[in-house]
Amino acid sequence: MYENMEKGRKEARIGLDSEKDIVRLINIDKQFRNLIKGCLTELGFAIQGEIKAQRDEMKTDIFIEDDLKIGVSIKSSTKTSFHNLDRRWLEKWQEGLGMPDNIFKIIKEAILRVARNPKDYFILHKDREGVKDFFKRHTVEVINEIFTHNEKDLKLLMINDRRKYKLYIFKMEEVVNFLIKNTRDNINFSPKGIIKLGSFITVQRKSGNSFKITIPKTSWKHPGNQLQFKFSPLRFAECIEENKSIKMCSVQLA
Repeated sequence: MYENMEKGRKEARIGLDSEKDIVRLINIDKQFRNLIKGCLTELGFAIQGEIKAQRDEMKTDIFIEDDLKIGVSIKSSTKTSFHNLDRRWLEKWQEGLGMPDNIFKIIKEAILRVARNPKDYFILHKDREGVKDFFKRHTVEVINEIFTHNEKDLKLLMINDRRKYKLYIFKMEEVVNFLIKNTRDNINFSPKGIIKLGSFITVQRKSGNSFKITIPKTSWKHPGNQLQFKFSPLRFAECIEENKSIKMCSVQLA
């Protein structure tokens, strides 16, 4: 059903359908609900009675509730590629992280350079050490922000592998701590200058130059000129499953 969709719409549709499916299964399928309860207990949550789920419009995709309110972020994919995790204007990052003017200028010029020519370099070789040092100094804030937006109720990360019909469940706090360690001394660049924060996160120009947008893509106000963080959920889940680096629980969906 997704074959004829353009990439961005396809990813969004898969994610939305996954949220609806998981909410529905928790609420109407007793066997699935009990499996989720078992996973929550295994991950250290004190679940007393029945649980129910509902969708949410913020960074938290769904809530699972009993006496607790457990926020869940769901990432769904059909392959091990990178998918949108966070996108926003560079000015927001400058404000939130106290980004120096020279780093802001480097990243802004990189975004506009790729807007003019998608085949061009993102971060130029001469600028990479400065950018690398900035992200190394702000790894904790960046990873926390892109995964949780500082939402206090966001406690779980669910990764839905739609190839294997398998749901991986992790405590968000442990995911964030693992990714901070994975990133801090492992910041590099792709051959085209895309920033690589560890093994599972990339940073680049958002792109998406839809013909429906009348603003020139070389204008700083074009929505394609936001800074985008992308994440490979399946690569992450498979790595944790293989290496058992942090606690996880999995549920077979079919």
